[in-house]
Amino acid sequence: MKKALRLILTAILCISCIILTSCGNTSIRGDLQSYSNADNSFSIDLPTADEDFWLINEEAPSSVLDISDSSDTVNILVQCISKNQAQPVATDLSSYMDYSMINVLGDILIDTDMSESSADVPDFISNSLTYEFSLSGDARGIVLFMESGKCYYTYFIMAVNDAYSGNENALLDSIMSLKEVN
Repeated sequence: MKKALRLILTAILCISCIILTSCGNTSIRGDLQSYSNADNSFSIDLPTADEDFWLINEEAPSSVLDISDSSDTVNILVQCISKNQAQPVATDLSSYMDYSMINVLGDILIDTDMSESSADVPDFISNSLTYEFSLSGDARGIVLFMESGKCYYTYFIMAVNDAYSGNENALLDSIMSLKEVN
C-alpha cells in the first residue's frame, strides 16, 4: 500500500512539474497562415502548427484583429483606422498615438513604463513609433504606432515573459507581414 501511494505521489509530482514548466512555453511554429480583421482592411501572417492554435476574438470591432494563442500566453492586437476616419482625432502619427493609448490600449498599458525601441516595419509604412513594455514582471511586449499613405495602425504584441522570449523572432516577423488589403 505504501509503495502504491508513493508511486501515485511521485506521478502527481512529475505531472505537476511538467505542467508548471510548460506554462508560458508556447512555441509559435508551422506554416504561415494569413489572418485579417473583420472589415478586411489589412492582414498579417503568423506561423500556425495547427488550425486551432490561434483564436480570433470575434467580439473585437471590425477595424481590429485581436488574436491569441490557444493557451492565452501570446496576444496580438492590430487596429487600422483610415486617415479620413481618424481626422477628427488624429492629424499626425503623434496625435494618433495619443488617441490609441487612451481608446485602444488604455486599460492594458495604464501606469506601465514604456521605453522607446525600434522594429522593422513594412515598406508601405512611412512613419512609426515603437515602444517596449513590461507588465508586473510577468509579461512583456512591444507596441508600434504606424502611418501609411492611407491609414494609421496600432500593432500590439504582448506575451508571458517565456513565451515572448522564446518566440520573439516569429512575433516581430508578423509585423513585417502586415499588408493593406483595401
